[in-house]
Amino acid sequence: MTLNISLPRTIGRGSADRAARQETLDGLLAVLTDWGPRERIQMLTSWHRGSLSVIHLILLTVLEAEGPLSMSRLAEALDVSVASATGIVDRMARRGLVVRRHASDDRRIIMVHLTKRGRTVFGHLEAIRRERLRRALDRLSDDELDGFLRGIIAMRAAAAQLRADAAASGSEDPSAAPPAPTIHETAS
Repeated sequence: MTLNISLPRTIGRGSADRAARQETLDGLLAVLTDWGPRERIQMLTSWHRGSLSVIHLILLTVLEAEGPLSMSRLAEALDVSVASATGIVDRMARRGLVVRRHASDDRRIIMVHLTKRGRTVFGHLEAIRRERLRRALDRLSDDELDGFLRGIIAMRAAAAQLRADAAASGSEDPSAAPPAPTIHETAS
């Protein structure tokens, strides 16, 4: 796939450079969000070699983020009926990805927990993703890598500031994300 994006020569802070800045922003958004149907299909079918459906991956993500949940809370998080959630959990329990346990404070409530195997699913997916990214990054020059790293760090810092601003204003629930790393300059 080839993206036809023209890059402005410079980006300044003056009003004359706003068009160049907007063009650069548009180009970055096009590159960062370009994910066509073929790429989505490839990713969806490659997730854990097709052995897990999207709803299974969502369930694993919910349990990873929230910890053990009752069947009714899990059904609510998945936006399915309790009966449907029970069937999903049954299939995942047979695969050893989740386990049911009675709640310690009320034995009538069944809690769904991730198993060790369930926690490793995303580690496996992350390893595949990291290897694909590493191969793509290997094709960049040292200067391109340096510029890309600086840009990503700046973007994460800007996103962290947006979350902080949102939290301070109470306008939305900022999601937890790792802090932006810092660049340590080295003498060359």
